[in-house]
Amino acid sequence: MASLEDEVADLVFTDPPYFQNRAQNIKGLKNHKDVITEFEFDGFHSEEAYLQFLEDVLRECYRVAKPGASGYLWCGDDFVSYLNRIVTKAGFRFRKVIHWHKTNPFPAIHTRKMFANSMELMVHFSKGSPKTWNHKPVNEMHNFIEAPICMGAERTPHKTQKPLRVCLPYIEISSNPGDLVLDPFMGSGTTALACLKTGRDFIGYELNKDYCQIIEGRFSEFLNTPSLFGGEEPKVIY
Repeated sequence: MASLEDEVADLVFTDPPYFQNRAQNIKGLKNHKDVITEFEFDGFHSEEAYLQFLEDVLRECYRVAKPGASGYLWCGDDFVSYLNRIVTKAGFRFRKVIHWHKTNPFPAIHTRKMFANSMELMVHFSKGSPKTWNHKPVNEMHNFIEAPICMGAERTPHKTQKPLRVCLPYIEISSNPGDLVLDPFMGSGTTALACLKTGRDFIGYELNKDYCQIIEGRFSEFLNTPSLFGGEEPKVIY
């Protein structure tokens, strides 16, 4: 991102790694898919290191965001209160926490004595007052959305893939066709695919080679499916 010029992005929409440290016996729970998803440590040695990493990234996002740009950042419930303050420290204005209710979460494991994790959160922020705000019908303008986790044809091997259904509404509200959307953590490429579907441009970064292969596969499928793609072929730069 350091190679980007100042104030080029109209929207930041991203899903960074989570730092979850509540499991005491990961090996003993390794066969449960919800635990594998929830408790991976993503290489961070402490909460402090993780939060500093996010602050550094958000400061760079602030630099490359245009005045009036909005931002959306997925986060674990453990750190949402920290992130509310971190986006402010980075220069943004905190706006709202959006709640995604997963209608088909992984079931609770009775031996853990915990409720099923059926909620995931996303922090909404902006660089000043949002310049773009495409109002949808009133019953869609909530900070709460219900949708299942990725299943069927949309599902990829990425463990924490976000469904298009929970990303598209906010990308459409906070950007316009032709705008540039920034995703510092592409993962399975959902933000990029949402941009292709809605006529936005995007810049995204992903270091994991396996995830890059997933992204390229989703691009290829999209571009080669006439019912999904119509118009001038996007220019993809690696």
